[in-house]
Amino acid sequence: MSDNTCEIGSIPELERVMQAAKDSVTDDMVSRLAENGAQALDLLDRLNRSGIDRALPVLTRLVENGDLQRIVDIARTVAAAEDAMNDDMVGRVAQMGAEALSVIDRLNRSGVERLIDILDRLNASGSLDILADKLPSMIKHIDMVDQLAGCLTTGAEDARKLPPPSGGIMSMIHLMSDPENQAALQFVMSIGKRMRASCGAGKG
Repeated sequence: MSDNTCEIGSIPELERVMQAAKDSVTDDMVSRLAENGAQALDLLDRLNRSGIDRALPVLTRLVENGDLQRIVDIARTVAAAEDAMNDDMVGRVAQMGAEALSVIDRLNRSGVERLIDILDRLNASGSLDILADKLPSMIKHIDMVDQLAGCLTTGAEDARKLPPPSGGIMSMIHLMSDPENQAALQFVMSIGKRMRASCGAGKG
């Protein structure tokens, strides 16, 4: 009996609480609550029409296998990189990109694809490996080849300045009596012997 009395006695208190709540809610609060409720319903409707139910299983799998966390970490890394880059760095990166595109365009216009085809054929035939093996020796003798070309050019110019030979055996004897001419003839004969041996002429 006492329990029922307590319950009945609490009803007026509950009514007073409800009345106080109604009195504390202003018209502005009611309008904001109604607006929030309308926005929540609109959001739910848009989510339903967007097919979010199909995306939820995918998101669940991303969470379970850790891919979602990896995506977040990548996004943070990109954001940190963007924050760390100042205007000067962005300008240099853009300049490097423009220069790279210019180089690629120049390579395309220079016919570099033909060079690539040649290198491909050399590689297929094994000649590229041979060239790679011989290249250090060739580079080593570049100075000698350059000096030889200079000697040929200078010698040809000196020969054009000399008077024409008079002919005759005495002129030949006089020419061969010069020690420098003898040394030059020895030099040419020495090179000729080496070339003859390397070319294999006279063997057999």
